[in-house]
Amino acid sequence: MSRQATPSAEDGKRLVNGFVDEIFGDLDANPDFVAMMRSAVPEMPAEPSPAQLEAYAELSTLIQDPGFRAGVRRMAEHQAAERAEGDRTGLHHEVTDLVRERVQKAQADGIEPGSPAARPVLAEIIAGYTTTFGHPDSAEYRRKLLTRLEVANDPRAGRYFGLLSTINGWPAPPSLEPVFDWFIEALRHHPIP
Repeated sequence: MSRQATPSAEDGKRLVNGFVDEIFGDLDANPDFVAMMRSAVPEMPAEPSPAQLEAYAELSTLIQDPGFRAGVRRMAEHQAAERAEGDRTGLHHEVTDLVRERVQKAQADGIEPGSPAARPVLAEIIAGYTTTFGHPDSAEYRRKLLTRLEVANDPRAGRYFGLLSTINGWPAPPSLEPVFDWFIEALRHHPIP
């Protein structure tokens, strides 16, 4: 991109808002999540670096990618289905932090998700979910939780926020993909409390 073609803040808002409108517009998805998506817009500085220009071009391409759009749409539809069942819990940063802390410790300790040693780690993580969402731990709840995680654990979502961080000069967000991969595998190996 040349300096004349450097995207403006309005270009970034249009890019993200058009994407969010198309993916979430006709669904009753989590309003806090939709607001977060709308607020995280690329804002190119007056003198962007080559990395920022490349990140903007990649973000624009990613937003147009049919596979990425379909994945985010599945996430939005899943949120809407949960809201239809009564979920009004908003964003879940505390439970995400719990998952990150417990899984990273388990990984550092060499605990494999299919091992017996993963059971107490999984029980502690699920207790965080049951407290947040008000559901008791059960085989049925674990199945629902597994589906939720499989829908949400798309590496392209992490890439989306990484590109925004590069463009906006924010610290790079840590990848949660390996953490949630471990959690998903643990749920598959331990489907019953």
